[in-house]
Amino acid sequence: MTLYAWLTGAWIAVLWFFTLGVTRVLFAVFPRERAGEIATALFPAYFITAILLGLAATVVLRFRLRDRRDRGALILQVLALGALAATPLALQPALALQTPGTPEFARLHGISMALNLFSLIAVPVATLVVCARRKE
Repeated sequence: MTLYAWLTGAWIAVLWFFTLGVTRVLFAVFPRERAGEIATALFPAYFITAILLGLAATVVLRFRLRDRRDRGALILQVLALGALAATPLALQPALALQTPGTPEFARLHGISMALNLFSLIAVPVATLVVCARRKE
């Protein structure tokens, strides 16, 4: 397995496990407010891990570009990294200023969820494009 495949596999695993595993369990087991507090406490580790894996995978891909499809995958990965970085850098500080349950909190939270969803989809698509090409 190539370094790129390992890095993107780990990146995808972190994204999907936290989003669909950890947060689903938290909100299923704890009251909404408490689950939100726990998820918020876990966010720094999640974002740091996801961003570092994504950055490493993107750097590896950048130096292994072979064709137009690789460039398209690189663009998708850069966009996914930007989407991930926007949450801890811009949205979480803005969310911290809002009261949970307010329309503004819901709007910012929705944007955060949409950016995360974009990454959940974009990273596997980019990986499939690159890895499928490698088999040709």
